[in-house]
Amino acid sequence: MKKFGLLLMAVFALNFAFAQEDEDGSTMNQPIDRAPAEYPWQQVEVNELSDPIPYAPIRQADVMYYYTIWRTIDLREKVNHPLYFPTEVRGTWRSLAQTILDAIDMENPEKTEGILPLYSDDMCTMPMAREDLKGNMALTYTIADIDPETGEEIGEKEITNEFKSSEITSYNLKEIWYFDKQESRFKYQIMTIQPFFEYERPNTSSNVFDDEEEDDEAVSTPLVKRMLGYIYYDELRPFLAKQEVYNIKNNAQRLSFDDLLTWKRYFSSLIYKEANVYDREIQDYIANARDQRIESEKITERLRTFESDLWEF
Repeated sequence: MKKFGLLLMAVFALNFAFAQEDEDGSTMNQPIDRAPAEYPWQQVEVNELSDPIPYAPIRQADVMYYYTIWRTIDLREKVNHPLYFPTEVRGTWRSLAQTILDAIDMENPEKTEGILPLYSDDMCTMPMAREDLKGNMALTYTIADIDPETGEEIGEKEITNEFKSSEITSYNLKEIWYFDKQESRFKYQIMTIQPFFEYERPNTSSNVFDDEEEDDEAVSTPLVKRMLGYIYYDELRPFLAKQEVYNIKNNAQRLSFDDLLTWKRYFSSLIYKEANVYDREIQDYIANARDQRIESEKITERLRTFESDLWEF
């Protein structure tokens, strides 16, 4: 009986300790750790991914063969959607285009350290001025200024539309494929990447038009591409390694853009140029789009079979 009394007193003491009410009558007096509504658990090291994995050292004496190719990545292909989406920042998720624009950091035009430089040539030897880069990221044009009362043209006015990350719809890559006799492997390395904005050409003739004419023109107006600039890929990798990418197979397996592009190569692309004495693209000597794709696949197959042809059994 004495033990039962002690047990009953302990139960009352615990109830009194954990059922203290606040002034408003609530018994939930424990503080709640408020976090973004993205995960039901405590996310550790968000945006704290590791530095990019360095390449293995390459000796010129070990490179017995190398080949340069240029390929394009079309973000309209379904397999490339992890590079394009989300079109707007959502929590920790950013698109590849948004990651590049954040690395450029044009919101702070006077900043010179810790930003991603761009170049105006394929060899990445001519850095692009911030003023020129700002011009590549916006479309400036003039339209007729119409008096709203009389409908007469009274002059011109300048319109500036800044491009968004969602308007980057394709990338061009320059790659070096080489055979390393030290490892007896055919390896590759991305050298440069070029983002391309895609937009509709504005109608600069007048800002007063007939609805039917505008609808017909909108259907037939081709899209225009503008290159942002040449990016030296090794300078971009530290920014890519810090940004998570959507993993279509397993969300719990964290991948970075550096993992996706550099090592796993989870993207679809088409070769549009190979190193040649004329320095021309495939479209320069093949007009038909179907034959251009066939030629691209031939180059891909040539690279695929090169290493296996070196072995004898």
